Amino acid sequence: MTDVAISRPVFGREPAVLIGAVAALLAVLIGFVPDALTTAQAGAITAFLTAGAAVWTALKVRPVAPTLFVGVITTGATLLATFGFDLSQSQVGAVAAASVALMTALVVRPQSTPKADPRVVDGVVVSGPSAADVA
Repeated sequence: MTDVAISRPVFGREPAVLIGAVAALLAVLIGFVPDALTTAQAGAITAFLTAGAAVWTALKVRPVAPTLFVGVITTGATLLATFGFDLSQSQVGAVAAASVALMTALVVRPQSTPKADPRVVDGVVVSGPSAADVA
């Protein structure tokens, strides 16, 4: 076995779950800001946050493809709820939060591993830095 220095995941937890939880919480909070934002502004901010969360998660986990797929779906759902339907600001926040939480739990988490603390399957590191990358 090689001596590979591997850093811990975000706060010692799964980065996909933590980032997804933060994105969902922010979507709910933005959805309930009373009259400070229009529905379009709240939807645009929420879509930007969900896209940013997807990029941040993609940088923290491997493989990247499921994370980016989920980012497109959650951002698209937020934009569709904002500009495609006549929904209130709180309903847009709820759609965004639900899509981020469900897609993170059902798609990203089962198919990814933290880049900083990869899992080992049958003695083989699934992802993460190699000894050549660290040295």
